[in-house]
Amino acid sequence: MVIRGQLTVTMNNEDLKSTAEKVFGGVIETSSDPGTPFNREKQETEDRSKLAKALIYFFLSGMGAILILIPVYNLFVPINLRIDFFNALTTYSGVLGPFVGVIAGYYFKN
Repeated sequence: MVIRGQLTVTMNNEDLKSTAEKVFGGVIETSSDPGTPFNREKQETEDRSKLAKALIYFFLSGMGAILILIPVYNLFVPINLRIDFFNALTTYSGVLGPFVGVIAGYYFKN
C-alpha cells in the first residue's frame, strides 16, 4: 500500500525566475517595454476601444453600401423590382443604430 504525502516547497523570487526560464526557454516579458509592467486595465480599455471602433466602422460601411448600392441597383431594374431606398435606410439604422449608439456613448464618453 502506498500513502501519498504533501511536499511543501518554498522558493524565493530568484528561484522562481530561474525555474520559469528553464520551463519556458527564456525570460517571459509581459509588456513590449521591459521596464513597464503589464497593465490589465489599460489593455482591456484598449481592447474595448478597438471593438467599439470596429463596430462603428462596420455600421458606417453598411450605411455607405446602402447609400451607394441601392440607387445603382434601382437604375438597372424594372420599376416593380426597385428597392425603397428610404425604407431600407430606416430599417438598417433602426435595427443597428441603438447598439452603435450605446457602445459609442459608453466607450467614447470622455
